[in-house]
Amino acid sequence: MKRFLFITLTLLVVLAFAGGCSTMSKIQVPKLTKASKESDEGLYRKVPASLRADVKEAKYDLKRAKSNESLAEKRLELSALKKEREILRNEYAKHNRQLAEVLVEKASVGVEIKKLEAIDNSNLGDKAGNIKRIASLKTKSLSIESGAIEIKADMDTTKLKIKELTKKIIRQEKKIKKK
Repeated sequence: MKRFLFITLTLLVVLAFAGGCSTMSKIQVPKLTKASKESDEGLYRKVPASLRADVKEAKYDLKRAKSNESLAEKRLELSALKKEREILRNEYAKHNRQLAEVLVEKASVGVEIKKLEAIDNSNLGDKAGNIKRIASLKTKSLSIESGAIEIKADMDTTKLKIKELTKKIIRQEKKIKKK
């Protein structure tokens, strides 16, 4: 159930980002045709060098704007990775709490088993009843242990995902620092 909720949450986050990004494509930006670019370039070559300074400055501004756009996109990706990692860390903490609860329950059952074994070894109570109750508690203990193993497996899987995301985050941070 928790995995289903996690997958659903992850899917919703991805759809939210995709939906936000898809509206950006609806912005109309006029595009120059190839023929007009060629004719403009031919005319531009005839412009005296003293009048080209503004164009060079505009080209520099365009290059900087594209660089800033790329950097903003990389920062957005980094933010999404960090958010996903925090979700996994929260999930890991919940698994850790579950494991602690299961281990307390197992220890409690262990105490009950030892008490009944002491009672049985002292030849107190009904011998057949003692044996059945001890067997029942040992079965319960094994069931609890199998639950603990499943939780540990979930924790290990989550921890592995966190490590992979951390590596991705480090790579993304290096990409951002290069800019």
